[in-house]
Amino acid sequence: MKKALSVLLLVSMLLTACFGGNATEVQPSKAPAESIKASAETAVPTSGTTVLDLKKKYGSDRDKALMPLYNVPRDKVFEFKFNSDVWGEPDVITVHTDIKAEEKSRILTSVFPKDFQENANTLEVKPNGGVLTASQHLNGYEGWGNAPIYYIRINYDMDATTPTKLEKPIIVPFTVKSEVEVPNLKADVDTDGRFKLTWNEVEGATEYKIYQRSKIVLLETTNLPVTGAEEAYIGPGPLLEATVTGTEFDDFLDDGDGGLIKGSDGRVTAQNQGVNGEYYVTAVKDGKESVFSNAASTVPLSSQLPKELDGDNDIFHTTFDSVSSLPAKVDVTFIDGSTAARDVVYDTNVTIQSFGSTEIPASIKGTALKGSVYVEKLTEADLQALAEAQPADGSAGLVAPENATDYVPSPDVPTVIEGPSSDAENSVEEAQRANTEQKVEEGNQAAVPVPEVIEDVKLNADTALEEYLAISMIAVQDSISLKAFPEAQNFETITDVLQEVMYQNPLVIGLKGWRYDYRSLTLKLNYEESADSIKQKQKEVLAEANKIVAEILKPEMSEEQKYQAIYDYLNDNTQYDDAALENAEANDFRKVDPEFNDSFTTYGIMVKKVGVCASYASVYKMLSDLAGLETIVVTGNMDGVPHAWNKVKLANGWVHVDSTNNAANSGIPYLLFYSSDEIAESLNFTLSKEFWTDAELSNFVSADGSKDYYVANGLEAKSSSDFGSALSKQVKAGSTQIVIRLAAKIDRSDLVEEALKVIDELPEEQQERATMGSLSNYVIVGL
Repeated sequence: MKKALSVLLLVSMLLTACFGGNATEVQPSKAPAESIKASAETAVPTSGTTVLDLKKKYGSDRDKALMPLYNVPRDKVFEFKFNSDVWGEPDVITVHTDIKAEEKSRILTSVFPKDFQENANTLEVKPNGGVLTASQHLNGYEGWGNAPIYYIRINYDMDATTPTKLEKPIIVPFTVKSEVEVPNLKADVDTDGRFKLTWNEVEGATEYKIYQRSKIVLLETTNLPVTGAEEAYIGPGPLLEATVTGTEFDDFLDDGDGGLIKGSDGRVTAQNQGVNGEYYVTAVKDGKESVFSNAASTVPLSSQLPKELDGDNDIFHTTFDSVSSLPAKVDVTFIDGSTAARDVVYDTNVTIQSFGSTEIPASIKGTALKGSVYVEKLTEADLQALAEAQPADGSAGLVAPENATDYVPSPDVPTVIEGPSSDAENSVEEAQRANTEQKVEEGNQAAVPVPEVIEDVKLNADTALEEYLAISMIAVQDSISLKAFPEAQNFETITDVLQEVMYQNPLVIGLKGWRYDYRSLTLKLNYEESADSIKQKQKEVLAEANKIVAEILKPEMSEEQKYQAIYDYLNDNTQYDDAALENAEANDFRKVDPEFNDSFTTYGIMVKKVGVCASYASVYKMLSDLAGLETIVVTGNMDGVPHAWNKVKLANGWVHVDSTNNAANSGIPYLLFYSSDEIAESLNFTLSKEFWTDAELSNFVSADGSKDYYVANGLEAKSSSDFGSALSKQVKAGSTQIVIRLAAKIDRSDLVEEALKVIDELPEEQQERATMGSLSNYVIVGL
């Protein structure tokens, strides 16, 4: 006789919470290699090593560079003197709005000899119309325009006596001097998925103007990317969205409701209304307006910005027969038109109605959407069971080191910093060339610090700059001169490179924040605790890491077996720090109290055996490094919330591994293990760009998912019959706890029916204790 299957609604325990925080077509020189390696096979620096020694090691000691030219006049005519007759050569000098300086970001300029007779080898570069101009902006249309930053690309060697094209062009950032300090704009996504703009206060500013650029296509419902800096801002200019006196903005419908659509009964049926394209902010002071800030684009955030419930999933005001028929998840539509399942949270603090249905308030986790459902048959026992089955709170959060660097340097930063002055015989450009040579020479002679633990670890670096930063940060230096690296003296490059170094070097511990000082050419860093304390923790981390590797890895193991052994060790010997996550949430994910700092660094999981995802990913990386395995830390989000995990390199290429969401922490064994990008995306994992320099992200594409744990073991189902077949095989093999991943939407009743077919063949005793539940894309059957 077929027994009833106990169908359980399992608590969602997928864990995130990270610590973590745009490179160019023209990158710092890389060490020769057939492929990008997670750990550079480098000689360990010794006492007496200089920055120049590092450059020679990577072959970048002869690279040509020119320091940025910040705060030039709006109508500045640049002059570049060549030692050869380059006039007539194609594209000697071009100007761009993006640091990659590709053709699509090129703007219209005039490039002609200063004087065809006497100064034919001195080329003048003039603007042919302003960039990023707007009729509502007080600066008008003259000169270079109102873009936050521009990039000159010099394609020919200025020192060569015959026209010689450079293998790596020189990229020179420049800014137009703004009469008012430019705000630093940030795009924030609240825990309820609402988009908000925030910026720093500008001293003396009386108001701030928010501008928007968007692409609207008739009947198009997705959030389309606009032609921004990477495409020279081609198209309509920014339009004034609002004028405010504060330093944040979310009123995108101009109705005071923060982009929400509310019903008279308190329901929120839609959010992020009017949010699309990209935004800029300017500061107004004494009748003058700053140039535009950096852009805050909504497009990369689209999958984190809910819009409304999918049409077939609008459960609000719906009547259900019983609690068992209430959905645990519903599909939510996002501003890019995509959909993803999100948990439903039911408020069980209600009074059961004697007659008719009972109203139960409901909200959608990770969104601002809320309303009510109605249940006809309801008991106190039902409410208790529903309360116990609610999704766990506090599974989200990103506590990132603060980057306090100004995107656009302050108006009082000199164009030529502490260098030769310009005059009638010495242009600003020539003065900067001489200044660059002087500063680079000074920087090259600087000694490279030698951290105490450096002899026992591999540095993860591919350039002299990366290695210099990695060594300095492991040595807990709070001030790092960048005189030797003109190419890094801008927001985009230093942010891009520093984030990669921070994520890929597990002994960088306790970084709280950083700021690049444009005047002193110095990177300023601050840490959560003293240098002595961090250095002691580095020693403990290294000692424990070596001990673990010696215990769990054997010479006869294959690389795949070693990766799995590290994963299994973390599953069996560590636990997720829920208290740390709760504390981060209480602090709005801006910081954590000092007693929880370790849980966000390598020290947490490695030594204390407790931490959050950032600690898991960093420890997995370090153990892999010591084992000689290629592994990187990756960042992004899972189910719309920030997360860190890893990619590892197998014979079939790079694949995903998430050691945080292991069986012990999430209830799902090998939830993301040897998985492809496609599989990761189907599980709502989305990669960001912070973990590696932008130009090299394509090196880590994960195309082959054949070794994915669920694919390789026949535990993935694309239909109800697939599910039944996989379940039957596992039961016949004697498994009593079976997890099967659903690779497609399958009706719950069809899954139960297939499960009952298999369970009906079992002894009556097993039938009676059989249970079935679901968690995210996974179905768990217990026998």
